[in-house]
Amino acid sequence: MSETQQANITLYCAGSNLQGFKDKVLSAFGKNAIEAVGDSDYDFEIKLQDESMVKFSVMNNPQVLMQQNMGMANFFAQAPLKDDKVKTAAIHQIKMFTAIIGITFPINQDNNRTNAIVGTIHGVAKLITAFVLYPTMELFHPEGKLLISVKGQTDFTEYYPIMCRDMVMPNIKMSEADETRAKKNNEILKAKGLPCPEGMPVSAFEEKSVIPDKETIIKRSVAIFVAAVKSEVYGSGAYEEPDAKLSELLQALEDRYGKLDFLSKEEQAYIANNSPAPADVNKFGWRYECCAVLLWALNLLELNEPDEIVDAATLGEIIWTNDMASLMDKAVVRDKSELLDKQDILHRYDWACIEGQIKKLEITQVSSEIVVEWHYALNWLTGVEGVTDWDNVPRKA
Repeated sequence: MSETQQANITLYCAGSNLQGFKDKVLSAFGKNAIEAVGDSDYDFEIKLQDESMVKFSVMNNPQVLMQQNMGMANFFAQAPLKDDKVKTAAIHQIKMFTAIIGITFPINQDNNRTNAIVGTIHGVAKLITAFVLYPTMELFHPEGKLLISVKGQTDFTEYYPIMCRDMVMPNIKMSEADETRAKKNNEILKAKGLPCPEGMPVSAFEEKSVIPDKETIIKRSVAIFVAAVKSEVYGSGAYEEPDAKLSELLQALEDRYGKLDFLSKEEQAYIANNSPAPADVNKFGWRYECCAVLLWALNLLELNEPDEIVDAATLGEIIWTNDMASLMDKAVVRDKSELLDKQDILHRYDWACIEGQIKKLEITQVSSEIVVEWHYALNWLTGVEGVTDWDNVPRKA
């Protein structure tokens, strides 16, 4: 075979059916394949009759996957797709991918051979419920229709995301308390006239959730407040020398809470950046809402419904008039069941807001922007998926 270049195609799974993946791929190639080479189901090659190799590499690390999904979602969010409803649904689909499979193979001038390999890859995608991404940045549905391209093209006039069964019905048995919580919160959504995700379980399970200790929650509250203060200084336009003002405020906070070495990596990078992008200023400014949730968890603040933005001055009064010692003395972490109740209702609010966006429903009962922040903070508090790194908190909705 006269090789000219390596071709790359990527599969993005929307299902969880990867058991025996290598055997499935080998079967899909049929008589065109000689054997599968490699001991792992997630990293192997298929040797074809012409002696060439098609390599498959599976990546399903949750934290890396989340970052990849968000990057891809942000990329396609720039596509000039005129149908906002399909575009919103496509972006939501991308955020829910459960694994990424990189495929490389050599191509030559034999178009029939190339088409046969590509056709087999599409067959594999249908078999495991995966979307096919070409280097041209065209994303195809498992059934072969174009979902979205970087040029803003689609074959769909209506689209509803495929949700992995393990997202809807995870392989964890809900306790009686979990089931009661889910049922109770669904009734709240119904009473508010919000879309109700019937059958969707809790995402923070009673038996799996681990609540951080009081000191950890206090430090996280302060860290969030620090970054939000920077956004206020830089975004308000009230200071001719924002760098100098921020240095003054940071020193005052260090005087109260000690060295600010408990900021996350993203927060540290943001604080160190003297020319933050407007998007970052906005992102960390919204985190006042996360700070409010954590102060609520410490019994230092009451929360109403997520329909009006928090009063930053109220948060400031708590942070600026206390120090680490006094907050450790005053704070009492709320009961685990109360934290799980709050997390679950926000999980369902978030789902309802996304459903509203996809179906073009007018959601006025809650603010989707506030819901996102509260949900994020509560997922960290309840340890959803066992993630404790603030920068990589999962947000399933």
